[in-house]
Amino acid sequence: MTSRSRAARTAVLLATLVVLFAPSRARAEAVGGQRAGTSAGTFLKIGVGARAEGMGEAFVAVANDPSTIYWNPAGVASIIRREAMVSHTEYPAEIGYDHFTYIAPIQKLGGSIGVQVGVLHTDIAQTTEERPFGTGVTFTYADWQAGATYGRRLTDRLLIGVGGKFVHEDLGNDVGGPSINTWLIDIGSIYYLGISSVRIGMALAHFGPDFQPSGTFTSTTGETRAYDNFSPPTTFRFGVAWEPIEHENQRLTTSIEFNQPSDNRLDTKAGLEYEFARRFAVRTGYNVNADAFNFAAGAGFYPQFGSVRGTFDYAYTDGGDLGAVHRISVGARF
Repeated sequence: MTSRSRAARTAVLLATLVVLFAPSRARAEAVGGQRAGTSAGTFLKIGVGARAEGMGEAFVAVANDPSTIYWNPAGVASIIRREAMVSHTEYPAEIGYDHFTYIAPIQKLGGSIGVQVGVLHTDIAQTTEERPFGTGVTFTYADWQAGATYGRRLTDRLLIGVGGKFVHEDLGNDVGGPSINTWLIDIGSIYYLGISSVRIGMALAHFGPDFQPSGTFTSTTGETRAYDNFSPPTTFRFGVAWEPIEHENQRLTTSIEFNQPSDNRLDTKAGLEYEFARRFAVRTGYNVNADAFNFAAGAGFYPQFGSVRGTFDYAYTDGGDLGAVHRISVGARF
C-alpha cells in the first residue's frame, strides 16, 4: 500500500470518528437549547466572508483568508502577504452588516497582524396610530465592533492566534435607551496532523466579561434600578479540514465543524469547496441542527491584476420563511 493510500485511509477514518462522535454530543442539545436568548451582543454571531458562509460556516479548520480573523485567529499566521477584504451581508427588512479586514505579516514580530471593523446597521421609521406608514422621522440603529489580532506559527504544524476587540451595542439610544460598551477576546489554534493535508482547528470566540447596559431605569414601582448583566455570546468551535483532491489545476476542500455556543445547543456544520485553475470556486454547506439558515451555497472568482490577486465571492443562505440572505466579499492580496 502506498503512503498516499495509507494517508487517505487514515483521513477517512478520522472523519468517520468525528461523525460518530456527533450523535453522543447531540443528547446534550436539549439542555443547550434552554439557554437560547440569554446573551447580549448577538450581532457578533453574524459570520464574516462570503467564502466561509458559502461553505456553511464550517471554516474554523480552513481559516486561510482574511475572514479568519473572525472564525479562527490562528489562521492569521497562515497569511504571508498583505491582504484586505470587505464583506457585506444583506438581511431581509433592509438590515445590513458590513465588515472590513486587513492583515499583514510583520517580520519583526515573527507573525502577522490583522485589524477588523464590523457594523450592523439599519434605519427604523417612526410610526404612530394616526400615521402607521411613518411620520417622516427615522431612527438609526447601529452595533459595531473593532479590534486587532496577532497570529504566529510556533512550529511547522502548529499555528496560534489571539485577538481583542471593543464592542458597542445600541439598545435604543435615539429613543432614550441605554448602550453597552465592553471588550472581548478570541483565541484559536490550527494543528496539521502530518497526514496528507488533515488539520484540526479550535477557537474560543467572544470571551469576556458580562455586558452591562449603561445608566438606570425607573421600574413600575417607581424604583430607580440598574440594568441586569448579560453574558456575551461566547462560542467554542472545533473542526477538521482536508483536501482529498489537491493538484495544480484543481483542489477539493472538505470540512466538518462543531460549534458550542454559550446560549444555545450544539451545532454541526459541514462544507465543501471545489477550486479550478486557482481562478474559480464553487461551494456548498449545511448546518445540521439549524431550524433556519441551514443550507448555503456560493461561488468565487479570483482574477490576477499584475502582482495583485483579486477575490470576488458570493454566498446564498436559505432562510426559509425568513427569506434568503445574500453575502458579497471583495478582497485583494498584494
